[in-house]
Amino acid sequence: MTRPMLSWFAIAITLTLLAGEAPAVAQSYGYGQYTPRRPIAALTTCAGIRGNGQNLFAHYGSLARHVEEYGAIKCAAGGSSGSITAFFVESIWASPDVHNCRRGPCGIRARDARMSLMLKSVIGLVDTGLFEDVATINALISGIQAGGIEALLESDPEEGVAALIRLLRDLGPLINPELIELFENSPDPVFHATDIIDGLQKGLQFIVDDPRVFLRTSVINFDAFATLVGVYGSFYAGYGPADRHGVSAWLRACARPGIGLTWEEVAELPGTEGRTCGETFTDLFNAYREAFAGLGGRNRADDPVGGYMPSFGVTGVLTGDAIVAWEEARAAWIAAEPIEFVPNFDDIGVGYWGQARELRRMARNLDLRFTDLSSEQFVPLGSATWREVLSSSPAEPGFSPGVPLSSGFVSVGGWADPLRVTPLEALGARRTITINRLGGVGGFTENVTRLLNASDAQIQALYSTTDPASSFYVGLSEATGVWCTDWDGQGGDPNRLFNDAYNSPLITDDARFLWPRYGYENAGPNYSIGGCTPGVPVLIAE
Repeated sequence: MTRPMLSWFAIAITLTLLAGEAPAVAQSYGYGQYTPRRPIAALTTCAGIRGNGQNLFAHYGSLARHVEEYGAIKCAAGGSSGSITAFFVESIWASPDVHNCRRGPCGIRARDARMSLMLKSVIGLVDTGLFEDVATINALISGIQAGGIEALLESDPEEGVAALIRLLRDLGPLINPELIELFENSPDPVFHATDIIDGLQKGLQFIVDDPRVFLRTSVINFDAFATLVGVYGSFYAGYGPADRHGVSAWLRACARPGIGLTWEEVAELPGTEGRTCGETFTDLFNAYREAFAGLGGRNRADDPVGGYMPSFGVTGVLTGDAIVAWEEARAAWIAAEPIEFVPNFDDIGVGYWGQARELRRMARNLDLRFTDLSSEQFVPLGSATWREVLSSSPAEPGFSPGVPLSSGFVSVGGWADPLRVTPLEALGARRTITINRLGGVGGFTENVTRLLNASDAQIQALYSTTDPASSFYVGLSEATGVWCTDWDGQGGDPNRLFNDAYNSPLITDDARFLWPRYGYENAGPNYSIGGCTPGVPVLIAE
């Protein structure tokens, strides 16, 4: 009797299940093409990506250099703008063109060169509307100033509110319709208009000095923002109307020649059809976006978090009685009544979205291995789509009120647990890196924590750079490598941010990281940088 033969597909699925991981989200890559397995965290490097608002271009410099020198990032956790980067990292790993070269599966170095090039190319998206949320807020502030709306709210309140509503209607789809509805139905529209304007002006400077930052209705429609970011993720993952031939040709022409070069330098290399690498990329993306707008298609924002690789969205959450206190304060703000929002900091958590099995492993091992405060605050938020992550974690205090989540908790932004290292260590990552900056945790994160009623002792337990028991110190100590960037010193310029991070120190004593493929010289243990090296104090400028 002849025994039936298992197909290679069945064997691959069986081996994946035996390894304890769910198979990757199904996607057809075409005949004869290699489909990457979903990585296992214990066999790879996990990256903790610290949010940094408009300075997120620094993420891509450090990540691109790391992938070139040490191999693909196949596991990531990020909050705030870091959640966008974690989403892009997973989208790039999902791309069939990262893994398939002309004659079959790419070798490891060819694959890594392709992944690095895609990470670099995010800088090429600066002028395409990716960060339209910030542009919308800036346009709103400019319109308020040009229209003299603040003065009108004092001299002719009714006309001032009407002028503000007209301006909001003119600013496009990223304006939150709930804000216009608020002004039209408010018991005190002048109060709400004045408070929103004041909050915006402070938000652009990352000033958080009043509990109303957790209550004010958002100017930005973050669900529409998630849709926008999702289209970019769909492009990188090769979904829908992707020009697979064109992307493959671009990668063949530009990936290996671009090793060791910044995006500015890569963009000037010869690309395809007489265009430079930068021009070729822009042509591909613009054609994709136009086709996607016309034809529609699957939006990556609606994929599950962690479907293609271990990845996690991170956000601060209200739990227990803090949710009740927030709901009461939010209702009072909408009613233009005095508010009181003084939660118990014991009801503040650090929420992680991801695959359920991996979250359970994180929670179990955090309890066994770590006693620092951030680890004790860990809250598994369960499985979710990237849409939920992208519409809540980047919605930081000052730009958005708390956001109720499908899990029942309330998100208050991705500032919490900046380094994201201990949960990745608890997951069992072979190595962990964190994309960090010199200077410690920074005023925004500390001030948000204080507004949530943290005591001085809790602030010390979370963010001290010199106390070995603090969460920040523990994260730096546990990380296999710390990429130490200077994102506050680049004036917000995307290329400067990328270039600084691409050449920033990698603080590490790991034997693997001390042997880079292409001889990167700025890596090793002998750095003493406040905020990046454990135990080194942050020097405060006079």
